[in-house]
This record gives sequence, structure tokens and C-alpha cells, in this order.
Amino acid sequence: MKKYIYLLCVVLFSLKVQAQQWFSWNRTQELPVKEGLSNTITGISNGALIVAGGSNFNQPIQEGGQKIIYDRIYVTTDDKTMNWKEAGNLPFPLANAAVVNTNNGLLVIGGTNGKSNSDKVFLLRWNPVTNKVETDTNYPRLPAKLSSLSTAKAGNNIYVAAGLDDAGQPSQGFWKLDLTKPEWQALPSWPGAARTGAVMLTQSNGEYECLYLFGGKGTAGYLKDAFAYNTNKRTWKTLAALPRPAWFSPAIVLGPTHVILFSGSDGHDANKAIELKDDYHMVKEVLAYHTITDTWIKLNDVPTGVAGATAVRWNNQLMLVGGELRPGVRTSQIQIAALQTARQKSKFGWIDYSTLVIYLLILALMSYYFSRKKTDDYLLGSKNIPYWVAGISIMATQVSAIGFMSIPAKAYAINWAYFAGVFTWFIAVPIVTKAYIPFIRKLNVASAYHYLEERFNSGARLFAASVFVFYQLARMGLVLYLPSLALSAVTPLDIITCIMIMGVLSTVYTVVGGIEAVIWIEVVQAVLLFGGALVCAVLAIIGLKGGLSDFFTQGIADQKFSLGQADWNFTSSSLIVILIGNIFIRLGNLTSDQAVVQRYMVSKDLKQAQRSVWADVAVSIPWAIVIYGLGTALYIFYKQHPEQLNPSVTTDGILPMFIAQHAPVGLSGLIIAAIFAASMATLESHIHSVATIFTTDFYGRYKKDLTQRETAKVAKIATVILGVFATGLSVVLVFMGVNSILDVFQEITGLFIGASTGLFMLGIFTKKANATGALIGAISSGLILYCVKTYTPLSFWLYSAIGFLSCYIIGYLASCILPGRRGLQGLTYYTIKDHLKEK
Repeated sequence: MKKYIYLLCVVLFSLKVQAQQWFSWNRTQELPVKEGLSNTITGISNGALIVAGGSNFNQPIQEGGQKIIYDRIYVTTDDKTMNWKEAGNLPFPLANAAVVNTNNGLLVIGGTNGKSNSDKVFLLRWNPVTNKVETDTNYPRLPAKLSSLSTAKAGNNIYVAAGLDDAGQPSQGFWKLDLTKPEWQALPSWPGAARTGAVMLTQSNGEYECLYLFGGKGTAGYLKDAFAYNTNKRTWKTLAALPRPAWFSPAIVLGPTHVILFSGSDGHDANKAIELKDDYHMVKEVLAYHTITDTWIKLNDVPTGVAGATAVRWNNQLMLVGGELRPGVRTSQIQIAALQTARQKSKFGWIDYSTLVIYLLILALMSYYFSRKKTDDYLLGSKNIPYWVAGISIMATQVSAIGFMSIPAKAYAINWAYFAGVFTWFIAVPIVTKAYIPFIRKLNVASAYHYLEERFNSGARLFAASVFVFYQLARMGLVLYLPSLALSAVTPLDIITCIMIMGVLSTVYTVVGGIEAVIWIEVVQAVLLFGGALVCAVLAIIGLKGGLSDFFTQGIADQKFSLGQADWNFTSSSLIVILIGNIFIRLGNLTSDQAVVQRYMVSKDLKQAQRSVWADVAVSIPWAIVIYGLGTALYIFYKQHPEQLNPSVTTDGILPMFIAQHAPVGLSGLIIAAIFAASMATLESHIHSVATIFTTDFYGRYKKDLTQRETAKVAKIATVILGVFATGLSVVLVFMGVNSILDVFQEITGLFIGASTGLFMLGIFTKKANATGALIGAISSGLILYCVKTYTPLSFWLYSAIGFLSCYIIGYLASCILPGRRGLQGLTYYTIKDHLKEK
């Protein structure tokens, strides 16, 4: 029976997805030189296409034809008509130079004039005001005179590799030029043969940018080996070999993780090429390399095979400019293709829509049910929530749809390095349960920041509350917008519909049901999250050629279960850095995130509140295993089926793409509902927690003696306003694309999140800390963290630790010097038994 089920799944997988044709070769244009050109200096500068230099033959090689090197510069500013005009001359005739696009223009490196190689470096820039191409020769010369060399730009550095020296021998040189410094630096060469005419580009490997070197020709013949260079560690890695040799193959990067090689020479019948005359043709094959899975696929052929052409992206078109058709014969043709990498949408049927509607109806009924329950406190409910329910709610609160998609994407692209954060639960949770929750329970208040006023003063409370509110306001918009963007790309639901469904319903559920409805709804959403992730993981594993066996063997072979390197490099996401960072991130989430702290107050007593955090751990660890396992399953699936990858899909979109391609009818609705659940759970918690902070920390301070009824009314009004704000902000992002501004806003407020945690720890674990010192520590922490983020290469994982420690240390020292208010009775770890009793 299992065998037939497996075969059925294989059939479903094979029927649903076909290899994509990424280029539609729909027209041609002509170069201004009718004899054609190859190995030209070609690129885009200030919106204009520049074609300069290059070479051709004055007559067929069989008749004694000689190669001619040109110095003319041609420019066209219209990609439709291609009306060319001469725009001056190069400093000297030049072909076979390396060309790299920079912000200032085309940087031209090396090359040949037909008699000798060049070591000169200069810049070509189109000036649209004067209609001239300007030349800047103020660049350091190459360490060696080379032609047919390869170049790429990574960051502010120009890299040059391989080439042909003046003796006619291939080079194994590898150099870097920092554009801010006036000299070339020699680097370790790749672990392969010297070569010429190789492809070199910069592309992401899913984690950071690398240099990729493909093919070329060496003394032993045509090459098909491949290498990647880590610019940070200065190390080379051998990659999967090309399906065929590639010499003088034009190439581009496509999407976030693909490299495309067009045509070129593969060396077939090279010794008879001249003899075959017009019967000899360059290979037409197009190859696509995926940097994450280290796989090659073949795409649809180019119309005409060429070597020494230049691939250019201009106004959403791909152009192969000129090139060599066969020895001694150039082409004047520009082959033009339109990109066609539209994302596949999930085929929603009535079962899928029914699943989604039923899910939303269940949430509505739950919200209505809790609205009918008589509770005295809209913000804290009946305070009789079971600890396991509160624990699951904490887990659901912290898992947004962004995390539901990005965590598997991280495991897919890298490994299980971020999983190491799971171990920090066992450091952070004992501190929180023994040294933090007792204080919050003693005060018996809805707001976590009430403790800071009791311990220090109202300034400390308002500072921490304000940071939380502003941070969450920005986050609420992104929590709706980013998942909706991904969902709309792969489902029939458009982005506005996704935003409105999640935004409106989350607001209604929160207003109607209060905190108890939010918590119980989050339990349902957590179950759906688990179910959706498990279904996706099972689908991916079933789609593997060897099933579960491949999942483990291939995953282990490719080190996809690795927790990363255990080194002390604080500039990377090493195991030690991730562990240090997660300790403080975890402490921050469990102490200064109002959405989490509120769950401590809904249980009936202190013991239940403490157990709720351990319940959170009990569900979060299995969740982490499932979600990271899903990412590994996706990696192995697409390694075995690389033709199903879409170059237009970002790494974070890998899960929605898989759902669109492979989720059967019925299950699509369940999985999409899980993504909705992740977004709605986070949004509901954020809305309710911010409404709570507004009601208690701001409105309640100026409107004294509020009754429970008045408090509930204010909180509900605030909830509606916040829900409308979050939904409206997400819609604005759709039309204005200002998410980068929100990122900056969120980053600025995020500078002080670590300080909020520091304030709590400063108050709990020291007796000398006072209000003046605490505020100085908090503000100093933000400024220090800003400097660290701006001027140092330290890993982002350390930001929370830096923010926390700087607030704690500076706050303590300032308190020792300056006077200020400090409440101690029952408010520090050392005086916890004084006065205040648990309420």
C-alpha cells in the first residue's frame, strides 16, 4: 500500500511542475559595424548602451585574413530603435579587456591592441548633458599585462582573475583593487588550472556574496570546473562542474541566487573549425547554476551560438551583443530576449477556499464565545487560564508568518546554525521564572512597565513603554505586509485581500473577545502552524527520490544539519555568537515584551505562571525541529529538482513557492491558513499588548480612578484604532513601497530594546541602581549601539547583548555617582520577601 501511495505522489509531483523557460528570444538589432564585433567593451552607463573597441577580421582566415582591433566608441540611448552614434574614441585600440559596471561607469581593465597586452585601467562614462563618453584614467595599473581576463565587483572591491599573458600563456593570477586605495593586492589563487576566457561574477550563496569562477581554457584544453571565493575568509571552494566546457561564454546573474551562462565555445571540433567553414557553429546551449543547491540545469537555447559576446541587462531586456560565430567570423547581431520568470500560483479549489473560510469561522465563533463570558478584566481576563494554554500562547505570539517562512528559508540556504538558540532557553527561563515573574505577579498589574515606576520612577516606565509602542507600531505593518506580499505571489488572493482578511479579522477578534479570546485563538493557530509545517515537510520528503533516507544522507553529506562553526569570530554568525546573542534576545522577549509578559498575569497563581514559560519551551523546541527540518527538506528537494526553482523568487519565498507548486488541492488551503494563522496570532498579540500599554501606562496616568468598565472601553477603542492603523499602514506599503523607511524606523527604536531589558535586570539584581542612573544607562545604551552598528562589523546577533550590558553597567556606575529615586522594598531580588505579597 505504501508503495502505491508513494508512486501516486511521484506522479502528482511530475505532473504539476515543468521546467521553466526563462528567456523568450523575440527580436534582434544590429551593431553599427556591419562586419560584426566580438570581445567589445560593452555596458550601461547613465541609461545608455556603450559599445567600444572589439575586433573582427578584414577577410576570411582561409584567405589570410588579419584581425583588426578598433578604438571607436558607439552609444545608443533607445533600446527600441537602437539608433547608434559615434561618441569618440578609446585612448587606444582595445579588445578582450575585462569590463565591470560601477556606479560611475564602465571600468575597463587590461586587454590587447593586437600586438601586445595592456595593464592599463580606465573608466568610461556617458554624459547625457554633453552627449559624450568621458574617460577617466586615474586608476592604478594591473600587476601584469593581460588580455581575455575575468573581473567582478563585490562591495567596494574589484577582483581580477586569469587571463592571457604576453607570452601567450594562461594566467593563474588573482588580484583585488579596493577603490578607496591606489594599489592592487595579490590574493590566493583558485585550486585549479591557469586559464583564459573564464566567467567570473558576484552572486549570493544564500547567506553572503561570493565570487564565482566558471570554465575557460587552459594549456590542457577547454575547462568545465567551477569555484567560489569567500571574500571575507579569502578561501576558495570547488563547486559542481559545468555540464560542458565554457570558453568566452557571456553570463549574467539572475535573481538572488542564479548565474546564467549563454553559448560560448565548448571546444567541439576545435581542430577542424576553420576547415568546416560555415558548417561550424558555436554551441547554443544555455546553462543555469544555482548557488545554494550547487546544481546546473539546461535552459532553452539561444537562437545563434556565439563566443566572445557580452550579455547586458537593459530596461528589463537581455541582450547578447555581437560575438564570434566561428573562427574569423564575427556577427553584427544583437540577440534580444524578454525575461519570463513569472511565479506559479497555487491552484485554489473550492476545498481550499472552504478550508480557509472554516478556519476563519472557527476563530469568529471562539471570539464570540469569550465575549459572552463574564470577566471583570478585559486586559487580564478571568486570570484562570491553564498554564499549558498560556505557554502555547507565548509560543504563537513569537512566531509570525515572517518567521514561518524565513526560518525554513534560512535552513534551506545555510544550515541549522540558528537552531542553536534553542539551547539558550535553559539559561534564560530559570532567570525569568525565579527572578522576574515573582515581581510582576506581586504587583498584579497589566503592564510590565509598571514595575519600572515602582522601582525607579515614571520616567523609566514611560521610556520603556514608548520604545515598545513605537517598535510594535512599525512591526505591525510589516507583520501584515510581508506575508501578504509572499502569499499574493503564489495564491489567487491579491495582496490587498490578504491584508484586509488578516487585519480586519484580527482586530475584530481582539476587540470582541479580549485577552482570553486572543490566548485561546492563539492555541488553535499554534496547532494549525504545526500542522501546516508538518504537511509541507512530509510533501517535500515524499518528493525526494530516496524519501526519508535521502533527507538524512544528503542532509548530512551537505552539512545541512550543522550548527555552524564554534569560533570566536564576532563578525559572523558563528555558533558562539549565536548562543551569546540568543541569551540576551531571549531574556529581552521574556521580560520586556508586553505581549509575552501579559501571559504571566492570566494564570491563577505564581506557580502556574512559572510553569507556563516551561510549557512554552516544551512546544517551542519541537516547533524548531519541525521548521528547521522543513528547510532542510526543501533544500534537498530542490537539489534533486533544480529545474523547478524560479529565479525571480527570493530565498524567503522558497516555502510559498513550494506550496504553489506541490500542495495538493485541499492541503493548499490548510497551509495557507497556517500562514494566515502565524500572521494573525502575532498581530492580535501586538494589537492587544499595545492597547494595554496605552490604556495603563499613558491614558491611565492622566485619567485616575478608571473603573474596569471604563478601562475596557478605552482598551477596545485603542484596539480598533491600532487595527485600522496596522491594516492601513500595510496597504500604504503596497502602493508606496516605503518599507525601507519602516525598516529604518524599526531599527532606530530597536536600538533601545536591549536597554529596556537592561532596565529590568538593573532594577531586579542591584540595590544601588536609581532612577537617574537607570535613564542615563538606557539612553547611553542606544547611542553606543548606534555607533556599534554604524562603525563596526560586529554581528547583529551581539546587538542585544551590547544594548543590555551597556545599559546595565553604565546605569549602575551612574547610580553610584548621582542621586536618584530607588524603590527597594519587595522590588529587588534581595528584598523580594519584604512587604509586598503576591496578589
